[in-house]
Amino acid sequence: MDTSCISSLSNLSIDYYYGGYSHLGRSWKDYDVICPFCKIYYIIEGECEIKIKGTPYMGKRGRMFFLPSQVKHSFYHINDNFITKYWIHFDIKSNEGNLLKHLNLPFYIDVAEDSGIVHNFLDIFQYSKDNSLSSILRLKAAILSLFSDYIEASGLIPKAFYPENNSDFNGIIAYINNNLEKKITLEDLAARMHMHPNYFIRLFKSKMGTTPLNYINTLKTERAKSLLENTMLPVSEVMLQVGCEDLSSFSNFFKHYTGYNPQSFRKSFGLKP
Repeated sequence: MDTSCISSLSNLSIDYYYGGYSHLGRSWKDYDVICPFCKIYYIIEGECEIKIKGTPYMGKRGRMFFLPSQVKHSFYHINDNFITKYWIHFDIKSNEGNLLKHLNLPFYIDVAEDSGIVHNFLDIFQYSKDNSLSSILRLKAAILSLFSDYIEASGLIPKAFYPENNSDFNGIIAYINNNLEKKITLEDLAARMHMHPNYFIRLFKSKMGTTPLNYINTLKTERAKSLLENTMLPVSEVMLQVGCEDLSSFSNFFKHYTGYNPQSFRKSFGLKP
């Protein structure tokens, strides 16, 4: 492996956003999605199609997909059977650059049933529920273990990795990720980088492939979706968790990004009483 790539591995930042085990009907579909984080899907039952950069791939039992951030993709059923999958939304970065964009990973691998992949997912879900120091460390280790298994199974030969000094910018990303319950303004983010807002927008888009506003709103939407799907929190509390101040504004915001109002989304995808 290139020595500069090895150097980048000593400064890894691992962020876990959401994950779960889902049993999904024909309503599981979305088109031309671009997310500011990475996804891993591991399909254990059913069939679907996942289109990545315009190329369709068959999703089937035993196939695991890696969807990098900022890559346009679509997913949808191809028959009436349910899809059952494990999944996580996450990111791995280095202080010297975005590690994942320098890895020539395939979009999917086929996994042997006795590979231990499910155990990795279960560890991630377990440790994500606890904020103790040991659980936080074990969560990061479980994500690295899952991602390392993917790399090994892919037969990856890394491309040369050239460091870039963007630790200040990574601090901005961390600030956004850790403050989704607040109203985050462009002016505040630009001030933290000691930049004019217009220049900050150009810098942000060059690094993330999207604008600061779209990045923030996408993360807020994903948090709201996860809370509506996986908890029984009232919509008024979910609203506060993503920095909205009234139910009408939250409903309009959520519907703009998902096509559903919060109540309809929970009825379709949320926990059943």
